[in-house]
Amino acid sequence: MRFDYDLVVIGGAIAARHAALTAALWNARVALVEPLQPSPGVDAVTIQQALKYVGQTVRQVQQAEAFGIHSPREGSHPVVNWAEALYWAQGVVTNLEEGRSPTVLAAHGVDVIVGNGEFCRRPRVGFVVNGRVLRSRRYLIAPATRQTILPIDGLAQANPLTLSALWKSLPSLKPTAHLILIGGNPIGVELAQTLNRCGFQVTLLTNRDRLLPQEDLDAVRLIQAQLEAEGVEVLTQAEVTQVRQLGAQKWVQAGTRALEADEIIVATDSPPDFASLNLTAVDVEVSARGIPVNAKLQTSNPRIYACGEALEGYSFAHIAQYEADIAVRNALFFPRFRVNYALMPWAIATDPTLAHIGLTEAQARKQYGDRLTVLYQPLKRVTKAQMQGNTTGFCKLIVRPDGQLVGAHIVSPEAEELIGAIAPLIRHNYPLQDLEFFPAISPGWSEILHLAALQWRQHQSDRNSVMGELREMWFNWRRS
Repeated sequence: MRFDYDLVVIGGAIAARHAALTAALWNARVALVEPLQPSPGVDAVTIQQALKYVGQTVRQVQQAEAFGIHSPREGSHPVVNWAEALYWAQGVVTNLEEGRSPTVLAAHGVDVIVGNGEFCRRPRVGFVVNGRVLRSRRYLIAPATRQTILPIDGLAQANPLTLSALWKSLPSLKPTAHLILIGGNPIGVELAQTLNRCGFQVTLLTNRDRLLPQEDLDAVRLIQAQLEAEGVEVLTQAEVTQVRQLGAQKWVQAGTRALEADEIIVATDSPPDFASLNLTAVDVEVSARGIPVNAKLQTSNPRIYACGEALEGYSFAHIAQYEADIAVRNALFFPRFRVNYALMPWAIATDPTLAHIGLTEAQARKQYGDRLTVLYQPLKRVTKAQMQGNTTGFCKLIVRPDGQLVGAHIVSPEAEELIGAIAPLIRHNYPLQDLEFFPAISPGWSEILHLAALQWRQHQSDRNSVMGELREMWFNWRRS
């Protein structure tokens, strides 16, 4: 049986282009099928992450007086020109797009095909697009999520804003508009902070008992406290049951409260549109939340893989690319590589950033019981934190008695970089005491890791009285 390709990637998400390029670099023959209408959410997330720095800059200007810097006009506040800010953010998207554009992919030998297609099974399994049947040894499904309106009574009639629609609407919103944001997920939390810092009144709603339920409780409490201190109203266990528009205002029934808003923002995504792919024809199962896969990222049809936003869980870009790397290797060679999310760091782009790897304290207690030590270092002990006035945060390490790290949670500026220094310890089972010899530059944020290692040594000394007595005898002998 002859095949046209080694791998056909059914794309739409950034991870799809990453997978196609990775496969081409392995010298495989690859086709990438992209939809006629790209998902607006792909660029919208990048724009949102870029605009985080607009909010950060506004915050820094507001805090300038603490450093002795005063505005020539007393009481003046920074004003965001949204047209200019969005122009800058779109420039970021354009610059990033250049490295993964269809032209770059084609230069590496990828056949880029634009069109909406579907799987077929007769006479053989293939993917039909633009009247052409693509035959491949393996297929990878990596579409983008959809930005849809939640099935809430009256919500669609109130014309809420999705993430992509929000950026187009920002220049026309009044500077102090009240925005209700539905969604306690990472995107919702990040967006609430950015919009609040830029002058809007923001109410963040979640139907859960807390924000970010997959994160460590101490970290979430601090992030929520930071949001509320900055002026964001956070309502938990606030399930939205009804929305109404009365004149220019919109009303939201959230739990027992009726809230008035100028605009409603939906910060939740729905799984991609799998129905159009005709997955039943090739025996690929689909659930309400995505495509179930095994640890090798194979679907119920072992010739067809899936990654990124096609799966369940948070859709972080770096996790989607990690999954794409695993799926591509398994698809092109022997399927022996497995995903291991326990060793995968991730970060939520709040300010300060929340980053973690491994188990939360609750998960670790459930798995190991009381045979754990939790080390806690507040950010205020770090030299750079004091110099910059950014003392909100901490480093929390969860350690077994033998010094093996099972979880790390950092709330700090540049936490996404700090967690990368912790990751090798967990991945390779290095003991925490190895961090004591970590050359932390001061002033630098990595100083907090060195402080945590010293705290572990102190803890070990307190627990082992025999070693303490031996060291005392040693030094007594040296002084004699």
